[in-house]
Amino acid sequence: MNNKHAALIDSIVDSLISHIIRGEYPVGAKLSENKVSEEFNCSRTPVREAFKRLEIYNIVEIIPHSGTYVRELSDKENKEMTEIRAALESLAFRLACERGADTMVLRTIQEQMETILSAKEIDFTSYGKAHILFHRHLVELSGNTLLINTYNNLNLSVARKLLYAKMNPEEIKLTNKEHGKIIEYLEAGNVEEGERFMYDHLWLKRNRLLEK
Repeated sequence: MNNKHAALIDSIVDSLISHIIRGEYPVGAKLSENKVSEEFNCSRTPVREAFKRLEIYNIVEIIPHSGTYVRELSDKENKEMTEIRAALESLAFRLACERGADTMVLRTIQEQMETILSAKEIDFTSYGKAHILFHRHLVELSGNTLLINTYNNLNLSVARKLLYAKMNPEEIKLTNKEHGKIIEYLEAGNVEEGERFMYDHLWLKRNRLLEK
């Protein structure tokens, strides 16, 4: 596969994920090879390859002789993802703390989320994207390439239900206050308490999934 072909597939995948996150392709929607190929002015071959990648990511389901359909992560899948995240992100916090990582970007993202949450009507899509970015950047601050790659393979960006669909606005605002607390622990270099707080921050989300 040449670089141009690979880049095209990446673009198709990114575009489809963006459509799905925004709800333009809701759960159960059938994706059209013809429509996507026309949008990208390409043959259906890279589109099919993009669909296959999305299936590997558990974003779509390809049904033989029927088509490709958007799927939602089940509560069980969301719970399992959260359990893995708790372990990975608490480790990332420890490593970032030991490195004395710069928190400027984290604070900027957290402030963006505060702005979104202070609006009369919360833009959940924008909040979800910022939420993803906050946690992903925290993991990147670990400086551990294997950890970062493992985290990215969770494909958190498509887990809309995991991010905010299970929470009411007050719960979301409380969660964002916890993001500020995580930054404070990181800036103070408080490895032990911060790592435990990071773990509990995500484990609470896991328990909420069990309850609901």
